[in-house]
Amino acid sequence: MNYGFHPSPFGVVLVIATDRGLAGLAFAERGEEKATLDDMTRRWPKARYVEDAAATAPLAQRVFDPALWRSDRPLRIVMIGTDFEVRVWETLLRVPLGGATTYSAIASKVCTAKAARAVGAAVGRNPLSFVVPCHRVVGKNGDLTGYHWGLTRKRAILGWEAGKLSAAA
Repeated sequence: MNYGFHPSPFGVVLVIATDRGLAGLAFAERGEEKATLDDMTRRWPKARYVEDAAATAPLAQRVFDPALWRSDRPLRIVMIGTDFEVRVWETLLRVPLGGATTYSAIASKVCTAKAARAVGAAVGRNPLSFVVPCHRVVGKNGDLTGYHWGLTRKRAILGWEAGKLSAAA
């Protein structure tokens, strides 16, 4: 797996890719890049990692530049997780830009509404932050809830998306 750190509208981002597509995207605090890399590599302990920012830079640009979001040329992603996690992440992909959903709504689509906590755990293990929009999941009462990379970043991403929708209208 190739990886590299790149700037994004929300701080430093770690991009991990295979020859099949984008496999990981995680935010890092400045100076804590190694901790972010360690967090992501623990998810796939048997993989071999090669630092290659030149290979991952085009993916970072494509992820954060809406002009490059084209339905006729979708971003190739690789979801590496359990069957349940992948079903949750696929459900998140259907939450539109500017939209929101709840853990219980996802649970109802994936299995049963009683599985909201299991869904929350799967959302928290999403290795493709921003691309698989786990930031669009809110609590049942509409409150912003946990985000692996912090609620400040979650608010920033949601605000950025709202701005993109306003500009398009």
